[in-house]
Amino acid sequence: MALFKKRKKESVAIPFLISMVITLLVIGIPVFSLYNQKVNKNMGSNGETADSVFMPTEANDTTILFSYTPNDKSLRPSFMILRTSAMSKSLTFIPVSNDLLCGSDKMVNIFKKGGIIELTKAVNKTFDTKIDRYVNFDDNSLSVLCDALGGVNFNIPEGLKGLNAGTQYNDSSFIIAIITNPKYAEDARTVALGNIFADMLGGTTTKITADMLEYAYEKDIDLVETDITALDYENQKKAVEYIFSSTQYVSTYRVPAAKGNAEQGLSLDKDALKQLKADSGLK
Repeated sequence: MALFKKRKKESVAIPFLISMVITLLVIGIPVFSLYNQKVNKNMGSNGETADSVFMPTEANDTTILFSYTPNDKSLRPSFMILRTSAMSKSLTFIPVSNDLLCGSDKMVNIFKKGGIIELTKAVNKTFDTKIDRYVNFDDNSLSVLCDALGGVNFNIPEGLKGLNAGTQYNDSSFIIAIITNPKYAEDARTVALGNIFADMLGGTTTKITADMLEYAYEKDIDLVETDITALDYENQKKAVEYIFSSTQYVSTYRVPAAKGNAEQGLSLDKDALKQLKADSGLK
């Protein structure tokens, strides 16, 4: 009789246990799923998901050619390469002299005859590189950029027309007056061009943020001549944010070591170009 009762208890306990397991599965899985969704949503809003962590690659490195055409056509234009690397958190400006030769023609003459497109081809050939994108500024668009970035402190040399010598803060109007100054020797002006923009992006006067660059981009994109598209900007936006979110990014300039003179033109030799690429990261 006792044996019979014991078996009966087992027959009741087993179905009960099975029903409990099924109940836990039926109720628990949806609850756990909802909990996970809520946690993931909260993490996403706080930027904590794995997908939100940006890791730069060489694909984020870019080489951009900048040119500036003064509204006063009697003044000299300016040319400069910007090499950016999100991986090393670096920006390197390479000012290009008006007198630098591509073949037998100076960069300034190539630009005046063929504009930014022909200048891009000449820079590619001379520097043995590939310019990814180009931007050509005029007075208005360059002013927007410089003022959006907060201007720069710069030591103005003696003898420049209409400018007082000495270290002082310079907004866009002074920056334009410096880099277009007819009294500025071309070799010294080329160095100053790189110095000014490297310091301005380096935040020596104003701390630069990705938001400031985005503001400048939105204000300038319809004012400049460029082949940069909205898609290009979106593709590189994370890289820009990555660089400028760090307090340890580096903004510097490298002036190509060239041989020759202003009258006959300047040329880069293989050793100088090799050193420039090693210093700047230019590919």
